[in-house]
Amino acid sequence: MFRDRRGVSETVGFVLVFSLVLLTVGTVLTVGYAGLQDARDAERVNNAERAFDVLANNIEDITARGAPSRGTEIRLAEASIGPGEPVTMNISGFAADGSRQFSTGNNTLDTIEYEADGTKIRYAGGAVTRVQSDGSTLLGDPNYRLANDSVIIPVVELTVQERTIAGSRTVLVRADRTLNDVEIDQTDVDRLTLNLTTPAAGAWQTYFEGEGMDCNRPDGDDGSRLTCEVENVDRVQLVRFTIDVTFD
Repeated sequence: MFRDRRGVSETVGFVLVFSLVLLTVGTVLTVGYAGLQDARDAERVNNAERAFDVLANNIEDITARGAPSRGTEIRLAEASIGPGEPVTMNISGFAADGSRQFSTGNNTLDTIEYEADGTKIRYAGGAVTRVQSDGSTLLGDPNYRLANDSVIIPVVELTVQERTIAGSRTVLVRADRTLNDVEIDQTDVDRLTLNLTTPAAGAWQTYFEGEGMDCNRPDGDDGSRLTCEVENVDRVQLVRFTIDVTFD
């Protein structure tokens, strides 16, 4: 009888130890896999941000340094790239008596957009932004000059190919300049107003306010419209660049 009880105890002990081992391994695998997924997603977004920084520099080679074209390789990792929601921009100047000196009208600027797991990395109007459900962040500024003595705004108007590529491959984003022209050269502007409609309105607002402009969001912080102003500008120059963008 004593031997039978000892045998049962050993069996129960083995089952308990084995169950504990399985539970521990299962917990480690579950938690570890989730951690690996989070790390992979974060690294994927970081890689996209670095790639768009290179893309912005390459397009700046076209707008600021006269290059006719540039190509940027962007590696997808279960993500997509293609045209995103466009940006609408309107820039107007007013004289001291309130009369309008000039206006660009509503310019629609196409966007290059990388998307993965609800995070969007966007290039539009010369700026790189990250857009998520909780707001937007400026990753690369549009290289405007905003000062009372001189305002210089390069209007980067992209024509983005209507094609979205998804999966895990390397995509060549090719940018070709088709036009550059000084659109506006105006002196003695009493008030310069810039209206912008974009999913990254918060990021643009942070940039413009940091450059000394007064901004407001007509629809509140959750809206996509932004209005910014600067007063008593000696000279305003707007240079338009038209660039075709294709994906290979």
